[in-house]
Amino acid sequence: MTTASTETPRTVAVSEALVRSRAVELIAKGGDARVLVMRAQPRWNGGNLTIDGQRVRVIEGVSQLAILDAYAQQSDDEYLVVLTDRPRADLNDTVLARAYGQRIEEPDEWASVPALFRGAREVSRELRRLDWAGTALLDHEPAGGWAPSTDLAVTAEHAIGGLLAHLLDLDSGDLDGVVLLAVLSNGSRSSWAGVDPELQDHLIAWADHQYGTAAAFALRTTTKPNGLVKPLALGLAIDVLWPERAGDLTEAQVAARTRLLERYVGGRVVTPVQAREIANAAVSAVLRLSRENDPEGRLGVVLDQAEALLRDNLGWPEGAERSGILRPGFTARLRVLGAALDSGVGVEEALAGVLEHREATLADQDLAPRMAVRLSRWLATPETEAHTLGMDLQRQLADGAWVDAALGVLWSGSSDPEVGAAYGRLIEHIRARRRSRDAVAATHLGDTVVMQSLAEALMGGPALGVETILRAVVDPWRARGGVLLVVLDGMSGAVAVDLAGEVGRSGLVEWVPSATKRRLAAAAALPSMTGISRTSLFCGELRHGTSATEKSGLAAAFPGARVFHKGELRAPGGAQLADDVAMAIADPAVPVVGVVINAIDDATHKNDTSGRPWGIGDLEPLRGLLNAASIAGRTVVLTSDHGHVVERGTEMLPAVAGGDARWRPASTGRVAEGEVLVAGPRVALDAGQVVLLWRDDARYGAARAGYHGGASLAELTVPVLVYQRSLAQSAPDGWEPAPPQAPAWWNDPVVETTVGASTQTRPAKKARKKPAVDKAEPALFELEAATVAPVAPLSPSDDLVGRVLASSVYADQFRLGGRAASAALIETVLRTLVDRGGRAHQDTVAAAAGMSVTAFGQGLAVVKRVLNVEGYDILSVDSDGATLRLDVDLLKDQFGLST
Repeated sequence: MTTASTETPRTVAVSEALVRSRAVELIAKGGDARVLVMRAQPRWNGGNLTIDGQRVRVIEGVSQLAILDAYAQQSDDEYLVVLTDRPRADLNDTVLARAYGQRIEEPDEWASVPALFRGAREVSRELRRLDWAGTALLDHEPAGGWAPSTDLAVTAEHAIGGLLAHLLDLDSGDLDGVVLLAVLSNGSRSSWAGVDPELQDHLIAWADHQYGTAAAFALRTTTKPNGLVKPLALGLAIDVLWPERAGDLTEAQVAARTRLLERYVGGRVVTPVQAREIANAAVSAVLRLSRENDPEGRLGVVLDQAEALLRDNLGWPEGAERSGILRPGFTARLRVLGAALDSGVGVEEALAGVLEHREATLADQDLAPRMAVRLSRWLATPETEAHTLGMDLQRQLADGAWVDAALGVLWSGSSDPEVGAAYGRLIEHIRARRRSRDAVAATHLGDTVVMQSLAEALMGGPALGVETILRAVVDPWRARGGVLLVVLDGMSGAVAVDLAGEVGRSGLVEWVPSATKRRLAAAAALPSMTGISRTSLFCGELRHGTSATEKSGLAAAFPGARVFHKGELRAPGGAQLADDVAMAIADPAVPVVGVVINAIDDATHKNDTSGRPWGIGDLEPLRGLLNAASIAGRTVVLTSDHGHVVERGTEMLPAVAGGDARWRPASTGRVAEGEVLVAGPRVALDAGQVVLLWRDDARYGAARAGYHGGASLAELTVPVLVYQRSLAQSAPDGWEPAPPQAPAWWNDPVVETTVGASTQTRPAKKARKKPAVDKAEPALFELEAATVAPVAPLSPSDDLVGRVLASSVYADQFRLGGRAASAALIETVLRTLVDRGGRAHQDTVAAAAGMSVTAFGQGLAVVKRVLNVEGYDILSVDSDGATLRLDVDLLKDQFGLST
């Protein structure tokens, strides 16, 4: 019978990391002991160790004789670690006398773990439960050590999370299912493949518990023999196989589910809840990589693989069309939008579906769908009548220019034939309505009444001609630090739409006439050619001339003024502006500095600009000019001499001698369809009459990228934009900071109003007497006088808002708003939001209130204080930061109107 003392004790194999760790402790303690005897399986393949310059020899102590023999061979400058499984009875005192502590050390890998994490003194209970973790942490300790522990007892989350991150070759241990799906679809796949399979299984089980199903799925699918399919691609396939909105499953969908589970998940059961967790994590991972611009450039491979997986491996190509991530899903949603545009039903919902897709966030792919819906809204708005050319011009700048801007984007809107065809049909409807406006405007061309002042135009007199901009706009602003007059040759209203937003974001504040709260629209001289219209602008009278004429003309209007043209704008190296230009802007003795930038006009003659947005960077040196003017305290007037139309399949008419692409001398033939004969003082030709094309789809002679000189509103309308630096506090009488200029349909769906049984009469404005106009002949630039406001139909807001404003709760809340509270603003906000179903863009509400964005933002804080009773979010800003939301039900409840 063998006694307990002679039985071979249970031993385990020790890792090199543990041996090294114990040897480090031995050397660090110093003293005479240079031998460490450890209870372990006597197997060692690691060779000798070098620790802090000291040689450590590890020997297999299979017997007492083998140990003593190693003692005999030990040199004075080396340490010895003995691995033995012999019981204490087999080892005499000679063996233990030289051992550290005169004993056999029982290997406790956990005892070495705290030392691996700076700041830790012990191992947490949850970590110690993972019996495999100690060995793994010792075996895989990185060269720089593990990340320091913030807790005295190192936790499993910190230690095993760090271990997993290290094995995946990641810098951070901040892991979750989203991160693991992403990294295992990229560079970490090869690192994970090299991990011992047994340790992989342990880590997968731990990740499942710690990070969830998606994390375990990512790790597990990458370890499979067919793990060449990236887990992120599998997650995207699962997203459509187990959709968030569960519905009836097709046979093909069920079969595809089965194939995925059998081929890529090892036949494991995946519950719907688990599938959605995987899918949501996969979608989040893709969106995160998109936001980070796909730093490793591998996302495209994942998306292609997901499409191929659904199409070829799972036999369900329709699945990709249901995806909110994959390109076929975007195309499918665009086709739904195209059908909605054709039918006029469900357009807003279809756009929302498009914008929810990942592709809509990339490379401005949301622009064409947005513009299509904006144009659809415009078609749904009632057409306003224009009875004079002045009204035509103002309508063009107020919404026609925005239509033109949207049309330019939509013109090359989609590469998909079905979607492109739908866009094309919409474009034809848009152009037909725009063409009808041009036709009406052509009938209003005629002799003009000379305008005496801007106030006269705003009170119902003649509208601005380009030759009156100096007198009506530049001169009043000149007294406030001087004016920088920038003429962007060929800038149409559509270009002004693009440019104005960027100029406003640069820190300058736009100003408009208080009477209209709209940008000014002037009319080009006829025909709308540079040598006529631009010269007339700088001279303050209708003239035909050259750049020299323009210089002398501005100097005559404002003594000391200077004008700079293309060749004079070239700056020396390292500077934004030419020296002469910079000095003129900075010199207070120069009342007006005129600058001509030809980039737009040049481009329309040479390049296709049909869908091109224009920004400050495209119009150098505009950025430097704006900066210099702001520093000098000059008002900036941005304007043009004429607009332009772009080449969009125009019909070629015979070229005519003495004319140009969009006009011809009156003596060259009778007026045909699409043309108009104009005569009078504003025709700056010797004969005083000219034939103009008002159709935007026709030209005389050879094709170019763009044209001007004709009578379409895009050519005739001259935008006039006025800016001051944000700190400026003064302005000429009759000017104020501009409210948002975008038409309501640009940012919000069209509101359908119904005429109720009763109507609400709003206070009428006092009528102003119109200047006398000879009605015997048509008057150019005549504006219709605004006298009595029309009776408004009853809107959905009238009853509810009235009850809110009459309630006792409102009276109490209004007092809380203090002196800053504005009853008129509160009512406008409420009525606008209620009429629009509780949601509207902030610009829409600000425009309804007639307030600038800055002023409205300040006022909105007070409105919220009044309406948000007891802190409830009755009025709030949506997560997009731009949409106002009114909780109508909560409004009724908090103001005591729910019954």
